[in-house]
Amino acid sequence: MTDALQNKTAPALRALRYLAMAVGCACLLLAVGCFVIAAQVFIQTGVFAQSNAIVGLISTMLGLLALTLARVWK
Repeated sequence: MTDALQNKTAPALRALRYLAMAVGCACLLLAVGCFVIAAQVFIQTGVFAQSNAIVGLISTMLGLLALTLARVWK
C-alpha cells in the first residue's frame, strides 16, 4: 500500500523540490541585488539604506531556508 502511494506522490514531491530550489535561488539573487543597491546608496550619499539591507537579510534567510528544504526533501 505504501509503495503504491509513494509511486503516486513521487512526481509531486520532485516538483516541490525543484520549486524550492528555484525559489531559494531567486531569493538569494534578490538579496544580492538589495545589498548592491544598499552599498551603492551608501557610497554615493553616505547614508545607510537600512530598508534595502533588511530586505536583503530577510531574502537571504528565506533563500537559505528554501534551499535547505530542497536538500532535505529527497
